[in-house]
Amino acid sequence: MLPLPRFAWQAPDTLHGLLDAAARPGARILAGGTDLLPSMKHRLHRPSLLVSARRLPELAAIYEDGDDLCIGAFATLRAVRRHPVVRAELPALADACATVATPTIQAMGTLGGNLCLDTRCAFYNQPEGWRQALGGCLKADGDVCHVARKGAGCYAAHSADTVPVLWLLGARARIAGRRGTREVPVSELYDGADGRRWLRLEPGEVLTHVLVPRRGAPVVHHKVRLRASIDYAALLVAVRREGSGARAVISAVGPAPVEVRAARAEELPDLAHARVKPLGTHVVSTAWRRHMVRVAVRRALDACPVP
Repeated sequence: MLPLPRFAWQAPDTLHGLLDAAARPGARILAGGTDLLPSMKHRLHRPSLLVSARRLPELAAIYEDGDDLCIGAFATLRAVRRHPVVRAELPALADACATVATPTIQAMGTLGGNLCLDTRCAFYNQPEGWRQALGGCLKADGDVCHVARKGAGCYAAHSADTVPVLWLLGARARIAGRRGTREVPVSELYDGADGRRWLRLEPGEVLTHVLVPRRGAPVVHHKVRLRASIDYAALLVAVRREGSGARAVISAVGPAPVEVRAARAEELPDLAHARVKPLGTHVVSTAWRRHMVRVAVRRALDACPVP
């Protein structure tokens, strides 16, 4: 069993206190902890302070707000999946929550934690001793990206199940910091330039809510993985038809999701295959993953109702 490194823990009872604690050097927000704590055991992260929102139930509430469903970032994936409005009006979001790991993880992991999920790579998400034997990687311990040795950046992949669906649903992220609150589209939350700097949050900012429009064209979620549970995605796809055209958001292929548009819906699978070029961040074949881009987009498109 791998032990956790030493750290302090706080659970403020006001949002102001939460933001103050989150702004301290070495602090990390602890949501469900289903990704952060294992990564700490692997010594991928060594925060000196973990800040919990467990005493702020309003940040886990789910409620209707006009034409939006407002979901607290600390709501569990299980709570989101089971919410009656999500089940009735946003079934793709329920599907995406249901494909995360296992029901036990869904009962602990949070929507905000999923949106802020660290990028992953077969060379990065390993115990410390394994990484040291390889000389480390550009994202942790070393100075070479083993995925693309001649490249200048890190290619660790964004693999958050709920993001492609929320992207196509037009969801917005509400972000709080000591300088105030701002809202950005989920589609603008990610920076695909490098797997080390994938999330556009300033130091000390906290994702507090996700606002999802309740009415719009249906979205279909499709996940490719080797096992029917537990596994992170080899490929994530969300598709939405728009008139005679269609859009897809594809993830688990690079540091940020990739959006593909087609003026004619039937062209979307081929356009996605031409645009998306997965790299060797996974243990499964890169050639197979690229082939599955076309297959997964076609399957999602076939399941998507014509508006």
